[in-house]
Amino acid sequence: MRNIRPTLKQRLNWALTFTLANGLIATVIGLNYLRWMSVSDGYTTAYVFTLYGGQFFLLAMVFGLPLILLAFAPWRTLLITLGSFWAAILICLLSLDTAVYAQYRFHLSGFVLELAAQAGQEVFNFSGRTWLEAGFVATGVLIGEIVLAWVIWHWHPRFLWLGAAFATTLAFQMTAHGWHAWADAHYDTRITTITRHVPLYYGATAKRFFKENGLIDPEKIREQAQLQEMVGARSRAEKPDYPKHPLACLTPESPPNILIIAVDSLRWDMLDEQWMPAVSRLAKSSLVFHNHRSNGNATKPGIFTLFYGLPASYWDLFSSTHTPPLLIQRIQELGYVLRILSSTTLVSPAFDRNVFSSVENLRLQTPGSSAWERDAQITDDWLASMEEWQQEQRNQPFFGFLFYDSPHSFSPPPDFPRVEPFWDPVNVLELDNDFDPEPYFNVYKTTVRYTDHLIDQVLEDLRQRSLLDNTIVLITADHGKEFNENGKNYWGHGSNFSDYQLRVPLIIHWPGREPAEIYRDTVHFDIAPTLLRSVLGCSETPAENLASDFGLFAENSRHWTIAHSYMSHALLIDDTIVVTDPAGNVDILDKNLEPKASFPASAVLVQSVLQELARFNKN
Repeated sequence: MRNIRPTLKQRLNWALTFTLANGLIATVIGLNYLRWMSVSDGYTTAYVFTLYGGQFFLLAMVFGLPLILLAFAPWRTLLITLGSFWAAILICLLSLDTAVYAQYRFHLSGFVLELAAQAGQEVFNFSGRTWLEAGFVATGVLIGEIVLAWVIWHWHPRFLWLGAAFATTLAFQMTAHGWHAWADAHYDTRITTITRHVPLYYGATAKRFFKENGLIDPEKIREQAQLQEMVGARSRAEKPDYPKHPLACLTPESPPNILIIAVDSLRWDMLDEQWMPAVSRLAKSSLVFHNHRSNGNATKPGIFTLFYGLPASYWDLFSSTHTPPLLIQRIQELGYVLRILSSTTLVSPAFDRNVFSSVENLRLQTPGSSAWERDAQITDDWLASMEEWQQEQRNQPFFGFLFYDSPHSFSPPPDFPRVEPFWDPVNVLELDNDFDPEPYFNVYKTTVRYTDHLIDQVLEDLRQRSLLDNTIVLITADHGKEFNENGKNYWGHGSNFSDYQLRVPLIIHWPGREPAEIYRDTVHFDIAPTLLRSVLGCSETPAENLASDFGLFAENSRHWTIAHSYMSHALLIDDTIVVTDPAGNVDILDKNLEPKASFPASAVLVQSVLQELARFNKN
């Protein structure tokens, strides 16, 4: 009698072996990504070998978990049939990803599939022959998986061999992540430029850990890396296609000073005399953009998009190649004196590797045990630097960046007046949908008042030095802050793309421009091209060559934009938010975060979004 109910050991043996076999198939398909990698020597070859030896087999292990569970069912035919179909689907998706990556230079995701589904066949309008060929290929993959499944069933490899294979996979994976973390800490672009090409791989970083344990000196390593790049000893392969065309710029006769003040987690509705009296006074003589949004709901994408004017999906590319934003490059070309002062570290997120990668003597960490102390410190340092600049370098304009952190950290000085009722101490574990937000919100408002007090010192110093008439002062934030206004138990930031986490103030004191209150929609994408074209002499350069939007004063602004979190991202169009989470799931929501059935996605819109996510990659 045939054994139609094999033992559990036999079924698990088959599932594990079949999973590893598909890991090998995935590795072979993954060789297609090599053409985009710069593998130029034995060192990078060894890293790629280690990376491939772990990543594709690990993906097979993760996606093969359903087979392991299915193996507990006693039916062999069911196990092999479902297993073959599941493996064929995954192999076809990986093959499709190689095609998508070849065209757009980003990996297949639920976001892309959802856009295509909403727009219909107009986006991917394949011919009948193409569909027929795809059908033959998929059928061939399925037949191959079925044959492989039955061959493995009759092979019966030993569990000891399987255990060794899985252990080797994990060893390769851990080695690759450790290698990447060490390379990242040492600004080794030979390694960090490789990992972005591999699907679902997020290379580990541990610069802060290495520093805290005395294994590296970040500032010394950064100086050495910059020197090596200057003398050509370190390759900067795979630079982005940025700008799309060379800049067409003239040198301004009298370029103004520029000061950007960013406040971590500052919401738009804090621009009120009750909470920010100093900034509100400045706003009366400034341009005030009332409907401004960040293109990120967290610090990493918020600051990145502020300086680059590009989606934060480019973070890995610009970080791995240490490519600074055109805004900073142009400021340096014009001989500005730079003073970058951040209350929070510039190592994590690693703005030292992208936004400020070209700034010499960059201070990566401000001393101070709390946010309010560091905020006070950068204010004092700024005032001291202005005294030095006015005495020694008045023939050169200055560019300043002040990044305050107290509202993000809920950290006011112990003797600063509180807004009552005041929650002390703050215990976020108590937050839930029934929690009264007022005392918590008042802690935030207190920190906003404190930050305004420090900004007042900066502004008053500029007045006393008679510099406000020749200094553009731009005040904004990286993202907002939510106190459960949507009634869905969201507190803080980085968790959704509603106005409470994206909408931020934008005030620009701009000498020579009449004060105005502007109510049209603007985003962080608009800021960099505006400064480049209207202040730094690049007015002849089309805005689309520089950034993802056309500027704060453009009449042809897009009716959609893209926002990122640390892992997820969203398309914002009209009153719709299309969110993709790290697992690739897609949610279509309205502005109140309520589910929607669909959104009006045309083929033109979808193609524009896909192009914007890819057009600054090298072809």
